[in-house]
Amino acid sequence: MRFFEENIRALSSLDPELASAVVAAKAGADLQLVTTKTGRLSLKAGDIALHSLYDPVREAEAWVEYHRESIQRASQLVVLGFGLGYHIIELCKRTPTDVVVVEPRLDVLKTAIESIDLTSVLSRVRILTGNDLSSISKGFTVLEHKPSMSLNSGYFDALYSKLRALKAAKECLRIMVVGPIYGGSLPIAEYCTHALREMGHEVEYVDNSRYRDTYFGIDALTQNKSQRSQLRSLLVDFISETIMTRCEEFKPDFLFALAQAPFTHNALVRLRDLKVVTAFWFVEDFRHLTYWQSIAPFYNYFFVIQKGEFFKRLRDIGANNFSYLPLAACPDVHRKLELSPDELAEYGSDVSFMGAGYYNRRLFFQGLLGFDFKIWGSEWDLNSPLGKCVQRNGERIETEEIVKIFNATKININLHSSTYHEGINPYGDFLNPRTFEVAACGGFQLVDCRPELAEFFEPGKEIICFNSLDDLKRKIRYYLNNPEERQEIAERARARVLKEHTYRHRMEEMLNFVLKHGFELPPWAKGKHDIGTLLQRAGSNTELGKYLAGFIGRGRVGFPEIVEEIASKEGKLSDVEKIFLLMREIKEIYTSRDVHV
Repeated sequence: MRFFEENIRALSSLDPELASAVVAAKAGADLQLVTTKTGRLSLKAGDIALHSLYDPVREAEAWVEYHRESIQRASQLVVLGFGLGYHIIELCKRTPTDVVVVEPRLDVLKTAIESIDLTSVLSRVRILTGNDLSSISKGFTVLEHKPSMSLNSGYFDALYSKLRALKAAKECLRIMVVGPIYGGSLPIAEYCTHALREMGHEVEYVDNSRYRDTYFGIDALTQNKSQRSQLRSLLVDFISETIMTRCEEFKPDFLFALAQAPFTHNALVRLRDLKVVTAFWFVEDFRHLTYWQSIAPFYNYFFVIQKGEFFKRLRDIGANNFSYLPLAACPDVHRKLELSPDELAEYGSDVSFMGAGYYNRRLFFQGLLGFDFKIWGSEWDLNSPLGKCVQRNGERIETEEIVKIFNATKININLHSSTYHEGINPYGDFLNPRTFEVAACGGFQLVDCRPELAEFFEPGKEIICFNSLDDLKRKIRYYLNNPEERQEIAERARARVLKEHTYRHRMEEMLNFVLKHGFELPPWAKGKHDIGTLLQRAGSNTELGKYLAGFIGRGRVGFPEIVEEIASKEGKLSDVEKIFLLMREIKEIYTSRDVHV
């Protein structure tokens, strides 16, 4: 007991909540402190000795030495089992690497804190006692304390499944991204695909834009609206079946669909039966497009760009696993450019707007006709007063040119769309992608005031907003006359986006939410492990370890992949390869017997 107060003080400095729980914990009836042959204390839980009954310190040194190679490779160490902490003390002596210890029994932890001086580790090591794995980071390596695992076998078996899913989600998931046929979420699907691949995941992108011409070509087949609707429905059924076929071949761990992805309810039910984890990102205004009501309950996870009222509406229809996921920018696409004089002349102007001609923009922008003003995008009335400002007769502008416009324009106007307001939507509650994209390009923008802006940028310093036409015109004149201030604000906005608001940030947020809310790998992923775990178990210097090292970079590997690799090669078999082939023969014999019984 003489160590208790100092140990609790050390633990409180890192985790006061856990320290309080340990103080309140009751002594375990099955726990017994035992004095070892060398005079140290050991702990028994029933018949299980958690440390050597002869020399627990020497045992701890040997345990660390056994795991030496794994410890050197890891960016974080996750130790399963605390016991009295001898192995944790020795581990902390040998490495500065971040250490997380999982110990489900508070009574064991309390006994250790009462019995041994643990101050050197309790202020450094994070101890987990439940199922929250949020403190475990990418590149972690698991070290097993075998006696603790034997004592809590059920808990650690379940935890291992979660750790496998966690490692996959942070390092090597097989993800299928399903894009729409057309629309604003189409490039977002491509940006998400790029970000997920950049994060190290294996991604299959289903690009449904190939069906765009067919989808809109239906209009030329018949004037009957009912027949058009039926033909489009049949096309969506066909596309949905092609996605299911690709899904069954690719066998994803996780399927991520973007707004208006052509998935039928029947396909979503089949995916659920196959235990494929599905998520949907609704990157649209829930008030304007309401199809979310019919699909949200069918997805395991539903991500949205609005909060508040939308959250309530989702709860009302029985959707539970939903979360806020705002839009972002893709730095590889939305970037600063060095433009030629000809490009600056073509794409540049004092003021510009890039986007569709929604009702509020058609009215509001008539107040900007006194400026050097260019409008880019489609759905504008060329016969209106704004017609002379519309570039290329309202043609659709590709992303590459949009980026040039953002770069070349002195002041980019960002007015969020509305189909029924005459100017700024006073109830707007989300940020469009343009907010982040202009900033990522290093462009200066004036955006209509929205409460959400302050969550992402510091108004007045990183972004400038306007609340009326007169306010916008005044600020246009001011910032045209103050180019240095304009540039400084744009640079600060760009730095903020690159630091916090890229699609990689959003994909990390999305996967972290999924992990915290019950994500499990599908049945076909069972039996497969990341190659780092296999190497750790085999030992990198063993014959098996040297063979498995050839699979580095292949993501998760299981018995079928190893056998397939052996079968694809020519030449003399190694001893390891012979053993794997023998295992295959034995497996086939017993599988055959099971079939005939």
